[in-house]
Amino acid sequence: MKLSKLAAVAVLALASARASAFHSGGVGQCEGCHTIHDGTNSVRAGTAGAYLLRGSDPSSVCLNCHGSPTSLPYAVFTNASTPGLPPHNYTPGGDFAWLQKSYSWTDSHGIQSSPGEHHGHSVVASDYGLAPDSTRRTAPGFGSGGGYPADALSCISCHDPHGRYRVLDSSGRVDTAGAPIVGSGSYGDPAGFLQPSSAFAIGAYRLLAGNGYVPKSLPSVQPFNANPPVALSPSTYNQGESATDVRVAYGVGMNEWCGNCHGTFHATGGGGFEHPSSAGTKLGITASIYDAYVKTGDLSNTQKTSYTSLVPYEEGTSDRGALSKHARNDGSAVDGPITNMENVMCLTCHRAHASGWDSALRWNTKADYIVSGGNWPGTDNTASPAISQGRTSAETRAAMYDRNPGAFAAFQRSLCNKCHAKD
Repeated sequence: MKLSKLAAVAVLALASARASAFHSGGVGQCEGCHTIHDGTNSVRAGTAGAYLLRGSDPSSVCLNCHGSPTSLPYAVFTNASTPGLPPHNYTPGGDFAWLQKSYSWTDSHGIQSSPGEHHGHSVVASDYGLAPDSTRRTAPGFGSGGGYPADALSCISCHDPHGRYRVLDSSGRVDTAGAPIVGSGSYGDPAGFLQPSSAFAIGAYRLLAGNGYVPKSLPSVQPFNANPPVALSPSTYNQGESATDVRVAYGVGMNEWCGNCHGTFHATGGGGFEHPSSAGTKLGITASIYDAYVKTGDLSNTQKTSYTSLVPYEEGTSDRGALSKHARNDGSAVDGPITNMENVMCLTCHRAHASGWDSALRWNTKADYIVSGGNWPGTDNTASPAISQGRTSAETRAAMYDRNPGAFAAFQRSLCNKCHAKD
């Protein structure tokens, strides 16, 4: 079906309004990432990295724009790590600066630790002090491909830097060719929502790579076998959640996409992963628990107000129009699961980039309490070492996305209880 003249004008106007975005759903300006001649315009004057990059490696090039000492709308790395002070960014994927913050403490079991490299995906960005994981040499759960090497993990391990993957229709069908990309496909609120048409495609969610993808710098790695998920974010997403959650509307395919590198984790009984997840495993009776749970000891909630971005879920639909109604940052979309199509996914418990907790988890699973005595645990208050775990209360609060501890029980237990209510 072809666009009407009026619809075409509307799409072009919206694309024009978002033209200031560097990627605009696809490949950006070449000279934004590459130095074309002698490197004098490089961030490292007179030099250029491999592939004429404006940095020593791919992630360093990405962080030239996506890293900052302060918070920026599109920053995913706080380039100024200070002991005792938290990173500044609250994007849904998390701040890579948590990789540079290691903690140790002594409890009744002896000396304990939480190394920074365990806080997320240890992308290599030598210009910014981000190094490979020293203990995990390959991606856990990579399957038969030999393991994705840790020393080659970078932003372009997950994101296609040239943005070739595009959404071709409203059902979320993805390919690397077809109609030209007119704008980003990542946003669902009125400020950024676009639907593809027969004339125009839109970019895949967050420029994620899809089926057949292999980074040019690592041709021997196992190609991806799953396309990017159907998901939509609000246009403004880097903000604390003391007042309202930033809700990403996850539709379908996230679990399967993570399986491009962690596939055997999803093979129950064979990969060291047992928790049910993926599109084939619906919340079922757990949805009613999710809707009722408020905090430890309180099951008085209703479906209309039950959603929390600390425990997101997949909605089980590829309908971008339906998902767009939930991609909000202003508290206007807080209804919980109701369709019987929702399911747990990897990002229900983990952040995609990094977090303040081990294994990039959304909350601390290794302490008795998330909140202790009505306060965020910290070395600067009365929380026991086993609960504060070397972090200051400011770091704990930031790891919980600047939430007020009063939103939880005075002695709040794990948010696994949002679905299981065992507390």
